[in-house]
Amino acid sequence: MRPKDQTKYDAIINTSLELVKKLGFTGISISKIAKQANISPATIYIHFKNREDLFTKLYKKIRTDMSNGALLGVNDAMDIEHIFKSIWINSFSYNLNHPDYLIYREKFEQTPMMENIKPEDFELYNYVNTLFQRGIKEHFIKDLPIPFLASFAFIPIITLLNFHFEGVINMDENHITEACNIAWNTIKISDYQLND
Repeated sequence: MRPKDQTKYDAIINTSLELVKKLGFTGISISKIAKQANISPATIYIHFKNREDLFTKLYKKIRTDMSNGALLGVNDAMDIEHIFKSIWINSFSYNLNHPDYLIYREKFEQTPMMENIKPEDFELYNYVNTLFQRGIKEHFIKDLPIPFLASFAFIPIITLLNFHFEGVINMDENHITEACNIAWNTIKISDYQLND
């Protein structure tokens, strides 16, 4: 992509994020994005087929970026607890530094456009599934359905981030570490259970 094209593409992405944050999806058109980004609607159609294609590709980009951020520095040679905690803290930190991404993701996931999204298309989803399967097999993680485990392990990240952004609680480094430990302790097999 030429530098000029990249600048316009970035303007489309950033404007879409801003408008969705303010208006949600229903109040946005290609012409509105173009006007706000100070570009021609035809420029948007060079990159995207239509409004839904733009929103869906942006969602996939966000999920991919989130995956990359969460898996930064993670490798299979690490033990299960270390991998889990690295992913958890990386995920929290990435979303803390990209609040507009989190807002977009939450809003998008409430729309019918999610029908065209497959969770297995994202590296983080597959990696966490494999990690949980390994943890269950090696008796480090409770033998429960993976969606059940994920709900207690990772969904609280969104709640805590929203509390932080709303000023309910300041998620400093100590709070982040403590929240991560609580998430791990919720899904791990305790010493008592191992001896049971």
